[in-house]
Amino acid sequence: MRAKINELERELIKIKEEFKKAREELKETQNKLTGREKSLVKISEKFSSAKKNLDNVSENKLNADIELTRIKPKLEELESNLKEANGTITKLESELKFTSEKNNEMEQSIKFKDKQIENNKDDLVNRKKEIDKLNENIKMNQMETEELIKKINSLESKLNEAESSPKILESIRDLMVHKGFISDRELDNIFKEFE
Repeated sequence: MRAKINELERELIKIKEEFKKAREELKETQNKLTGREKSLVKISEKFSSAKKNLDNVSENKLNADIELTRIKPKLEELESNLKEANGTITKLESELKFTSEKNNEMEQSIKFKDKQIENNKDDLVNRKKEIDKLNENIKMNQMETEELIKKINSLESKLNEAESSPKILESIRDLMVHKGFISDRELDNIFKEFE
C-alpha cells in the first residue's frame, strides 16, 4: 500500500512539473501574441501613412501614376504582411485555447490524484486501527491463556495430591497395625515417597 502511495506521489510530482511547463509555454505564447499585435499596429500605421501619401499624390495629376506605381508594391506587401499577421494571430489563439484546455485537464488529473492519495491515507489509518485492535485482542488472549495454564497446573497438582492421599493413608495404617504408633520421621518418609 505504501508503494502505491509513493507511485501516486511520483505521478503527482510529474503532473505538476508538466503543468508548470505548460504554464510557461502559455506565458511564452501570450508574449508572442502581444508582439504580433504590436507588429500589426505598426503595419496598420504604415498602411494609414501610405494611404495619406496616396491622397496627397492624387492632388497632383501629373505625378499620380508614377507615385501610385511606386506605392502599389509596398501596399501589396503591407496587405500580405497584414494577412500573414492575422493568420499568425489565429494560429496563436488556437494554440492558446489548446494549452488552456490541456491545463484544465492537468488540474483535474491533479485533483483526482490528490483525492486518491487522501483515500489511500484514510485506508492506511483504518488498517492501522484494525491491526492495533487485533494486537490488543491477541494480548488479551495470551493473558487468558496464561491464566488457564496456571489453573490447569494448579488442578494437576491438586489432582496428584488427591491421587496419592489413599496410598499415604494405607502406609500409615500398615505401620499403625504393626507397631501401634508412628514416628515423625516415618511420617516424613511416607510423604517423601509419594511426592
